[in-house]
Amino acid sequence: MTRRATARLLGAAVAVVVLAGCGGDDTSDSSASSDRTRHANRTHETTATTATDGASTDSPAGAATSEAADGPAFPAGTAAQEQDNSGDWDLVLTDVRVGSHEGYDRIVLEFAGTGVPGWSVKYVDEAVLDGSGRTVRLGGDSVLDIYASGTTYPAEGEAGYEGPQHFAPADGGDVDVDDVYVGGTFEGYTQVLAGLDGVPTPFRVFTLTAPPRLVVDVAD
Repeated sequence: MTRRATARLLGAAVAVVVLAGCGGDDTSDSSASSDRTRHANRTHETTATTATDGASTDSPAGAATSEAADGPAFPAGTAAQEQDNSGDWDLVLTDVRVGSHEGYDRIVLEFAGTGVPGWSVKYVDEAVLDGSGRTVRLGGDSVLDIYASGTTYPAEGEAGYEGPQHFAPADGGDVDVDDVYVGGTFEGYTQVLAGLDGVPTPFRVFTLTAPPRLVVDVAD
């Protein structure tokens, strides 16, 4: 008999004794480990800023806790991905950051407000801003067009995104995301364009909560 089977028999015997005597309750403890990933962004000028994203402590919306750190599996190809937003929404963009992880680079759009953002993410031939139709010049060889749905402008007196509109990841990192342009919000959608080094590679998209975030991981 294995140790696990013996432990189960002993546990069952103890439970019978306790229930026969005075009733009982069943409690269990759980623990989760988290790691903190450092992200650094800089503007296209010379100002450098650093942000920490504790994404691994949260669960992707609608996914198991075990997927919190890594998200769903990467698809085999590079096809566009779409998902509707859900819940009563008033999401306002507050931060955009980029970080390097083992095997992939992560782009995070963080929001304030309620609801779960939806998305439409795809590779495009050129970086074009929604609404104005203006073309943006981005560094890199490929362009990833990211839309978060269920978003709106900040209410009067409410803080929104105050970071750089055009920035690149900090020097010295192994990030294949070469350039980022925050396009803004238009008719319920917030657009972010990313210029990537090399040919298009598979990407995955999911959401995190507390605060609401849209995560785009691009495979190296």
